[in-house]
Amino acid sequence: MKRLLFSNILINKEIKKRYNKSIEAFTLIQIRIITILTGILYIVYSQIDQYILPSNLMNIASSIHLYLIAPYGFLISFLTFFPKYYKHMISLLMLAPIFATAVNLFLVKDLVLFPIFMVEIYMIIFWTFTISGLNIKQSSVSIFFVSIFTFVYYSFIMPLPKELFIMHSFWMLCSISFGFVGAYLLDRLSKRNFINYEKLENLAITDNLTGLFNRTKLDEILNNELARSKRFSYNFSFMLIDIDYFKMVNDTYGHQVGDDFLVEFTELISNNSRSTDSFFRWGGEEFVMICPEVDKENILIHAEKLRQKMESHKFKTIGKKTISIGITLSKHDDTIDSLVHRADEALYMAKNSGRNKIVFA
Repeated sequence: MKRLLFSNILINKEIKKRYNKSIEAFTLIQIRIITILTGILYIVYSQIDQYILPSNLMNIASSIHLYLIAPYGFLISFLTFFPKYYKHMISLLMLAPIFATAVNLFLVKDLVLFPIFMVEIYMIIFWTFTISGLNIKQSSVSIFFVSIFTFVYYSFIMPLPKELFIMHSFWMLCSISFGFVGAYLLDRLSKRNFINYEKLENLAITDNLTGLFNRTKLDEILNNELARSKRFSYNFSFMLIDIDYFKMVNDTYGHQVGDDFLVEFTELISNNSRSTDSFFRWGGEEFVMICPEVDKENILIHAEKLRQKMESHKFKTIGKKTISIGITLSKHDDTIDSLVHRADEALYMAKNSGRNKIVFA
């Protein structure tokens, strides 16, 4: 089951969209903090340049770190406050490791003690994979170019002694390996948390037996429909459906048969509903259906169709059963309570008039 869900995040566009949306807010905060911190550290780096670099490189190195790389990080951080520029910000973030590496390679070409500056490249790799805020694919693209530039530079432009080149290549491999594994584990943990969150959310809004939405989700959808109906001046129907004499099923056949019947009943009603209808379990043998953008005539025809389907259907365990339906249409000044109250009164009248009836209120 978990493998299927992990796979779905990769191949199902809707799930992937939900996942990306769920992590975007956290990613923006992460990038904001990390780029500010990185910018501050490069300001510190620019001051260190003043102490350890020879005079011919000191000013240029300090200026690049202070006036180019640090502001570059602050620019990315600034863009995190504007989600509409998210793609541009990510592009700049992917370029950041490449830019920093290019600066490093440019500055060390005339240094005698250049090996001590190689550590920055290892740090860049680890930074990109694990804390930058880039996903594993974006990080890998950035580090691919970092690796190519570094390899070409130390192989052809500024060839290293054999021993140093071997050790440098080894530490590059270690940095990439540890960084990639770290990024993979973080990515997997993020997806696992998303899956667990969706499972918990689904459990909170779903009836375990029938798989229908429960009253928690009903309140959410009703609030949305009421807001839409007021904004766009349209009506939706609220339908209360009660299975006639359901208690006798449990008393006669037992609760397991009653549960099996409810599952089959749910499938019957769902299969004969419109694609725009929302079907909920209200509790026990009572169910709710919300039908958007309908008038009285259309909803009565729809309800009658459901009643007839129910009346003619022979259930596997108990044979035939009927339903009573109470219906109301939304009004401009409705609340959830007023809507439910009218439908409940209509259902009460349908049951009191002999059941297997439809009443509109």
